[in-house]
Amino acid sequence: MYHVSNDKRARQSADLIWKGLERCLREKEYRKIHVNDINEKSYVSRATFYRLFDSIDDVLSYRCDLIFRELEEKLVQRQFATNHDLFLVFVEEWLSQETLVKALVENNLTGIIYDTHMKNSDLMKRVFTDVSAMTDAESDYLVSILTNILPAVVNTWYRHGQTESPEEIYAHAKASITTIADTLNR
Repeated sequence: MYHVSNDKRARQSADLIWKGLERCLREKEYRKIHVNDINEKSYVSRATFYRLFDSIDDVLSYRCDLIFRELEEKLVQRQFATNHDLFLVFVEEWLSQETLVKALVENNLTGIIYDTHMKNSDLMKRVFTDVSAMTDAESDYLVSILTNILPAVVNTWYRHGQTESPEEIYAHAKASITTIADTLNR
């Protein structure tokens, strides 16, 4: 878990730690990185690291949460004509995070993306669908399933060599969801 308060200095230190981790990720594998490596690259003390984060995985969680906050600003500012456009905003944002995505996928940590989105499930409900006609359970399942699509997409895209465009990813996801619906309707 991370413990980054809304205090300006704490946020600045956390950002420096992320940037230090990002530099480390360019030089070595994630699981070979130690807190001391991050401290050297970020110029933030070990004590500050542990005041803000319990582990290096928590730095990834923090970064994912920041990305979601940026996404939230985009979602609040824009009205999307279609769910297609909305899906592309999510995909484009996550795919633009190359260093983070590499660390998450190669270390089986894409669940952090899911966790980040589920922390914001109320927003996800408002954004993805009009849940007024759904029961609470139905809307919870819907958001959970839709939220699980993103880590799966990021994982598959990365393992495919990062070759598909967001539009191609959308087409693959839509075809997969259609196949699932057809299978469940048999």
